[in-house]
Parts: sequence; structure tokens; C-alpha cells
Amino acid sequence: MKKTKTLHDLGEEYERAAMQIKRVIAKKREELRDLRDCVCSAEAFDIKRELKSLYTQLRDTTEIAEYLKHYYTPHNGRRELFSYK
Repeated sequence: MKKTKTLHDLGEEYERAAMQIKRVIAKKREELRDLRDCVCSAEAFDIKRELKSLYTQLRDTTEIAEYLKHYYTPHNGRRELFSYK
């Protein structure tokens, strides 16, 4: 019989996904660092665009993970999924 996942388990899956995104970001930053001499190149621009998207994904994934892991934890006031500050 298949085990039912809890929201906490799902939050941990999101955390693992966030760790994978962090590894991809580190790799892309290293690629960008290697292009130091041609920062204005099309390749550098593409990497920067990818990094922007990856940082957004990382933020969203991390916030969802925390939201799910602490869903049943008592809190004060209204709980927001995303914190756009």
C-alpha cells in the first residue's frame, strides 16, 4: 500500500528541490566568473538571465517549503505564502 505524504514531507521535498536549484546557481555563477573578460557577451547575458530566473525559483521554492513544513504550527495573525518585501 502506498504511504500517504504529509505536508511536512512535501515541504522536505521542496527543500531538496531548493538545494538542487542552489547547485545549478553555483554552477552558473562559476560559468559567469569564467567569462570575466567578456562580461558584455551574449553568453554572459544569457547566463545572467538564467540566474535571474533561478533566483526567483529558489525564493519561491524555499518559501513554499517553509510554508508547508510549518503549516500546522501555531502562528500570530495572517499567514502569507509569499513575502514580497
